[in-house]
Amino acid sequence: MPSTGHNSMAEIMSVLVTVAMWIVGAMGVIGIPVLGMGLMASLSGGATEVSGIKALAEGVTPGQLVIGLAGLVVIVPGVIFICLQLRRILQTLSEGDPFVPENATRLSRIGITIAAMELIRIATVLAVFTAPTLVGDEPPRVSTQIILWISVAALFVLSQVFREGTRLRDEEKMTI
Repeated sequence: MPSTGHNSMAEIMSVLVTVAMWIVGAMGVIGIPVLGMGLMASLSGGATEVSGIKALAEGVTPGQLVIGLAGLVVIVPGVIFICLQLRRILQTLSEGDPFVPENATRLSRIGITIAAMELIRIATVLAVFTAPTLVGDEPPRVSTQIILWISVAALFVLSQVFREGTRLRDEEKMTI
C-alpha cells in the first residue's frame, strides 16, 4: 500500500460499486412501474390503460408479475443498501485503515440483508403458489441456492475477523 494512505484499487472499486448502485436504482425506477402496470393489465384480462399508456400482459400470469414486482421492490433497496455499506468499507480501505469496528458491523449488515432478501423472495413465491388464481397453468418453483447461504456465512465470518482484528490492533496500541 502506498505511504500516502490512499488505495487506488479501493477507489476504483468504490466507483464501480457506485455505478452498480445507480444502475440498480434506475432498473427499479423503470421496472417497478412497468411491472405494476403489467400486473394491472394481467388482472384486468390482459390489457389496461393508465394515463394514456396502454399495458398488455398476454401470456403472463399475475403470479409471475407479482413475483417480479415483489422481487424488484425488495432487491432494489437491498442492493442499494449493500452498495452503500460497501462504499463505506472501501472508503476506510482507501484511507488506509479498514480495521475499524464499523466495518465488522457493515459486513454483518450485508449478510443480514442478503439473507432477508432471499427469505422474502421465497415467501413471495410461496404466497403466490398458495393463490391458484395467480398461478395459472405453471406454478412457480420454490428454490434457493446453497452458494447464497455460504456467502452469507462467509460475510459473518469476515465480520468476526474484522472485529477480532480491530480488537487486536487496539490492544497492541495500548501495550508499551
